[in-house]
Parts: sequence; C-alpha cells; structure tokens
Amino acid sequence: MTESFAPVTPSDRRAVDDVHRLRLAAQAADTPHLPPPCPADLEGSLAVPPPATAIEEWAAYSADRTCVASVRLEFPLEENDNAVTAAVFLVHPAFRRRGVGTRAAEFVRDRATAHGRSRILLAADAGPGDRSAPPAQRCFAQALGARPLATFPHLRLLVDAAPRTEPVPEPLRLRFWGSTVPEDLVAQAARLEATLSADAPTGRLEWAPQPSAVARIRDFERMRIARGRRAYQCGIIDARSGRMAAWTALSMTRANPDNALQAVTVVDPAYRGRRLGLLVKQHNLAACRAAERGLAQVDTWNSAENAHMLRINAAFGFTHAGTRSMWELAVHPPSDAGRPDVALDR
Repeated sequence: MTESFAPVTPSDRRAVDDVHRLRLAAQAADTPHLPPPCPADLEGSLAVPPPATAIEEWAAYSADRTCVASVRLEFPLEENDNAVTAAVFLVHPAFRRRGVGTRAAEFVRDRATAHGRSRILLAADAGPGDRSAPPAQRCFAQALGARPLATFPHLRLLVDAAPRTEPVPEPLRLRFWGSTVPEDLVAQAARLEATLSADAPTGRLEWAPQPSAVARIRDFERMRIARGRRAYQCGIIDARSGRMAAWTALSMTRANPDNALQAVTVVDPAYRGRRLGLLVKQHNLAACRAAERGLAQVDTWNSAENAHMLRINAAFGFTHAGTRSMWELAVHPPSDAGRPDVALDR
C-alpha cells in the first residue's frame, strides 16, 4: 500500500470528517475505556493551537482515497523548541500490519527534520489492566527506535464516591468562575501555573517548565473555547492579602456530558500543608456537579514520579484506570526498523 499525506484544514469538511471517523474507530478498538473523540474538539483544535505552539494536522490516504492514518504534530515555539510531539499518531484498525504506521513514522521524522527538531515524542494509552503500554505498542515503538521516557497513571473518579465538601479555614474564601479567569486574578493564575510547571517532576522526559505569562492563560482559554469546551474553576483566596492560595479547574467537551477532565490543581508554596489542594477540588467538583447533572466520572493523568499529587488524588477517591506511556522516537531510524505497525495515540 502506498499512502499520500495531505494537510487537514478547518475548511476541508471531508478531511475533518475522515479524521474524526478514523479516531472513533481507533478509540473503539484501542481505548474503549476513554471517552469518544469530540468532533467540536477536533474542529476547534485545527483553528486555534495551544499557547506558544504551531500545529500540523495530516491525514494519510490510500490510492482509493480511504483515510488510513491520522497524525497531529505540535511544535513548541518558545521553551522546548528542540522537540515535536506527535499528539496523535493513529492507524485505522482495518489497515494495520501493512506498513502504514512505519511509513507514518518516516513522515513524522521528515517533518521533524524540516522544522529542525531533534526530539520526537509519542504517547500510547493502555487500559485498566495494563500498567504500561500494551505489548504490541511497545514492540512497535521499540522497532521504530523509540525509547521509553515516562509513565502517567490514568486515574478516574466516580463522582458519586467523591468526598463531601468541607469548609475552608479562616481567613480564606472560595471564589468560582467559568472558562475565563477573572481579570483581577489572571496574573496570580499565571504565577501559580508557572509554579506548578516548575515543581512537577518530569524525569527522563526533560521538559522545560513554562514561564509565568498572562498571555499563556488567555491563549489557552481561547483554544479551549474554540474547541467547544466549558470549564469550571475554583480559587481559594486569602481575604487578608487577596492572594490566591489554591486553584483548580475541570473541563468538559460537548460530546461527553458524563465525563470531565481534571486539569490544573495547584497550591501556592506558602500555603502548602493545609489540605487546600483537597478542599479546592471538593468545592469545584460540587459546583460542576450542580451545573452538569449528567456528570458521572472525572479523569486525570499524573506523572508516576509525582507522588504528592498521586496521594492527593487517591485521598480524593481517584482509582487506577489505565496508563499513558511516553516515548522518544529517534529522528534517524535504526537500521532494523520496519516491523509491523499498530496504533500509538494519546
């Protein structure tokens, strides 16, 4: 089989639909424990990239114009500008073990070289029964010359099992908002996000932290809104100083009203050791549940090295639901590459 790669743009309705159908098929085959891909999320991601990131969306077509692979590449433009992340690297289940994945990897290497990138990052999700990538995915990654970098346990909370809210201690106050951080808090949100980025362990991933920047917060909000997502956020504010001591966010897609993503949870270093991470998550989840009557579960991923956050989530009621494995793909393939292909996707 010979494939041709074509860029996918928001105006190309056929290509967008082809990619969405492929991702639905791959999700059903590989990761049925995860929520199905949301079409609004895909369309919005083509129009508005993540902050400080350039994106390329590609679809591979066979000679009869069947979409056989989907590749999404994200190129950091500021920190980590030596890397490219294959945020999506998928082969349609009906076309696997025909060399499509191997040729898609060659295409990704070509794009990395064209952008002057020396690192290619891949991700693969495994279900609840696996503590690392499934054997077929590991075999494929190793055949391509990729090396394992990090694992991220997938945790899931059944919201009916969530703890009840507890009062926050004086002189702290709760403050809630939706998809946009209030103007009087956005600089503090940027400060806390940079603290989280700097403190989170990355291990062999070697990922540089992002700077404190209000523009990053606003760019991320624009991206989230463009994807049709809605957010529920809560901050704990020190009434004496107005300082934001803790902040957390939940995000939901249009297509999955029963599922939320637990995004940022961060506590100011000066306020740590007071259970504020648990408290802010309790109150934010309660607010989200009041607004989203169909909400049944919350998903999150934490680095396996982030023992502190894993303890917090375990205390909150999150349990193991799978594993995300990160790999670094060699820009120049090894001489023995080219074994059968399977899906790699985050």
